Amino acid sequence: MQPFDTRTAILDVSARLYADLGYSAVSMRDVAGVVGVTSANLYHHFKGKDELIREALAHVFTQKTAPLAELLERPDVTGERLEAFVDHFVRLLVEDRVFFRLLVRELVDGDGVRLRDLVQSVLEYPFRLVVGLTDPQQPEGERVLMAVSILGIILGHVQLAVLLPYLPGGQPEHADSSVITRHVSAVLRRVLDGTAESI
Repeated sequence: MQPFDTRTAILDVSARLYADLGYSAVSMRDVAGVVGVTSANLYHHFKGKDELIREALAHVFTQKTAPLAELLERPDVTGERLEAFVDHFVRLLVEDRVFFRLLVRELVDGDGVRLRDLVQSVLEYPFRLVVGLTDPQQPEGERVLMAVSILGIILGHVQLAVLLPYLPGGQPEHADSSVITRHVSAVLRRVLDGTAESI
């Protein structure tokens, strides 16, 4: 059994609480109570709530984006890196409630300072790797926009999956991560190969 790491426990608990309840609904006292430490102990590790939110986000996103970065760093001899990335990212969004909710929460409610810090400390490198999936012959600005489109299609499809069983022609299996992966990969491949006019 590993020794109890108070700082990591605080980060894990606060990330879960922020994901489920939102930042404003969770106090430092709430986090301390769930972790089982005193408020003084919590403030020993984190100066205040803003720092705890930033650190909890960095903790979750660093853990979850590291495997994506490793996957994207591999040589792409067979042209399957895009599909592998889509599969991994879709499964991460579908299976990890805390990661998914924190990501959406930041996209909807994140303040500029926190978003900038998060990009600079965690997300910049994985994003550059996603840009690397695009056509190197295109200008950098176009490649950046295509990377955003890739991420947006994946994230949007996962977010809307809960509606699929109720939409005309929608089926419950359309919300399955393997179906989402197969469909999104096919759409992106057509766009990146130039067989579709636009996203």
